[in-house]
Amino acid sequence: MGLVFDQTSGAYYATLSAAISGSAANDVLLVPAGSYVENFPSITHSLTIDAIGGLASLSNPQPIPPNDRAILDVPFDAGVNLSISGLEISGAQREEPNPNGAGILFEIGNGTLTVTNSYIHNNEDGILTGYPDAASPGGVMSVVISHSQISDNGAPPGSSYAASGSDHNLYIGALTSFTLTDSYVSDEQGYGHEVKSRALTNIITDNRIQDGPSALVSYDIDLPDGGNSLISGNVIEKGQGAANEYMINFGGDGTYPGSSLTISDNTFINDRPGGSIPLLNETSNPDGGGNVPALITGNTFYNIDPGNFFVDDNAPPSDIASNNLFLTGTGPTLDTSPGYDVPEPASVLVLLFAVLSVATMRFGENCVRRARGFMRRSSVAAAMAIAVGRGL
Repeated sequence: MGLVFDQTSGAYYATLSAAISGSAANDVLLVPAGSYVENFPSITHSLTIDAIGGLASLSNPQPIPPNDRAILDVPFDAGVNLSISGLEISGAQREEPNPNGAGILFEIGNGTLTVTNSYIHNNEDGILTGYPDAASPGGVMSVVISHSQISDNGAPPGSSYAASGSDHNLYIGALTSFTLTDSYVSDEQGYGHEVKSRALTNIITDNRIQDGPSALVSYDIDLPDGGNSLISGNVIEKGQGAANEYMINFGGDGTYPGSSLTISDNTFINDRPGGSIPLLNETSNPDGGGNVPALITGNTFYNIDPGNFFVDDNAPPSDIASNNLFLTGTGPTLDTSPGYDVPEPASVLVLLFAVLSVATMRFGENCVRRARGFMRRSSVAAAMAIAVGRGL
C-alpha cells in the first residue's frame, strides 16, 4: 500500500480516508494496489477513485462499520456522481434487525454511479441504491456497471433479513436507468436475487448471471416494476439449490407505463433438479389492461421444457417467442473466471509512469513559477540599484 495521489490537486495522502476528506468536487484519486482497512468517510461531493497496479481492497474494521451501513457511503441528497475502478470491496455488516450492510450505498438524491473493473463480494448487500429526487443533478439518477464481479453477497444465514429474501447481490432502486454489461454476478448467499432493479430503463447485456451449485437464491433477474428493459447476450443459470424455479420476474410489484421487455440471444441453463422456467411475466398494462407481452427471440435453452418456458399471469396478450433453440441434457460448463480485469505489469508501469509524470509536471510548474517570481524580484532590485546610482 502506498500514498494515495489526488491527480487533480497534486496532493498526496497517507490513507484513502484522508484523501476523500481532503479532496474537492470532481477530483480524481489514484489508489495504489493494496489493502485499506479504514473507517471511510461519507462521500459528499462528486469523485473518481481509481486503483493503480491491481485491486485496491477496501473494508471496514470489524465487526460493525461505524456508519452502520456501508463501506463506501454516499448519503441522502448529496447530488454526487461517483466513479470507481479497480476496487475490491468486501465485509460490510450491519446489526440486527436489518443486517443489510452494503459494499456501496448510493442513497436517494444522487447522480450517476459508475463501477468498472471492480470486485464486490461477501457483503450483506453488494450494491444498494435509492432513487432520484430534486437533489439529483438534472433530476436524473443512474447506475452503470461494467467488467466487474458482484458475488457471494447476502445476509447472515438464519437472520430474519436473509429469511425474508431482502438481501441481494445488486439492489437498484427506482432509478432513471440501470446498465449492467460484461460482468459476472453470482452465488447470492441469502434468499434474495442476483440482480434486482426498479429502474425505469434496464439494459442487461453480455453478462454471466449464475447461481452456482449452492446458492439459495430466488430470481436471477427481478424487474418488479417492469420498465423499458433489454436482457440480451447473457448466460443465465438456475442453480441446484435455488429456492425459486423462475429465472426472470417481470412486473411482480406493478407495471410502469410504457414498459417493454426484450429477451434475446441469451443462453439459459437449468441445473435445478425440480426444473426452472425462464420468465414469469406478472405485468398488468396500465395503458390498456392485460399482459405487457415480452419478446423472446434467438435464445438457447438447456434442460428447459419448450412447452413451459414462460408464464403470463395476465394474458392475453401472451409473450411473443420465435427462433429459440431447446437442447436437452447438461448445459455447458459454467465460466467462473473473474469478472474484472487486473492490469498487466506493462499496464501497471504505464499507469505509475503517468502518475509520476503528473507529479513531476506539477513540481516543474511550481519551480518555474518560483523562478519567474525570483526573476521579477531580481529585476526590480536591479532597477532600484541603478536608480540609486544615478541619484534619481
